[in-house]
Amino acid sequence: MKVLRIIISILFLFLLISASNAKAKVGYINLQRLVNESKMGQAARQEIQKLRKKKEKTVEEKLNQINILKQFINDQGDKMGADVKREKIKELQKNYKEYQRMVEDAKEDISREDRELVAFILDKADGVLKKVAKKEKFSIIIKDPDSIGYLDPDVDITDKVLKALDKYNK
Repeated sequence: MKVLRIIISILFLFLLISASNAKAKVGYINLQRLVNESKMGQAARQEIQKLRKKKEKTVEEKLNQINILKQFINDQGDKMGADVKREKIKELQKNYKEYQRMVEDAKEDISREDRELVAFILDKADGVLKKVAKKEKFSIIIKDPDSIGYLDPDVDITDKVLKALDKYNK
């Protein structure tokens, strides 16, 4: 991974050097800010929060069922017959496995939803980015400034793209 970043950095340096000889205009964009600060991104985050709360409620209900059954076994265990107690313990184990599965499924669902929304926002932003780049006459726009050793903050066009993206999605 480090080798790949070094190679990418070297290629970008060559591009920047050749572009600077041709009076090229270079900019970069912070994709994370686009996702977090755009109206579309904020709306997506609210949807993910709703999904998270819904999943948490379902998981919490299952945990309450487990705790009630556990308390029942603890309180009434001595009064139950061996077969009944064994069945209640089996039921508790089954419910606990279901609970663990629900927790994992909820995490996966939320993570998948988050990835899909981020991909959708970045796809929309890409078209807006190209329009801003053409309008502002940029030759190169870097989407991953971390792969470059240093970029002057003055070449950050994230705010321009954010404004255009929000305007585009009204």
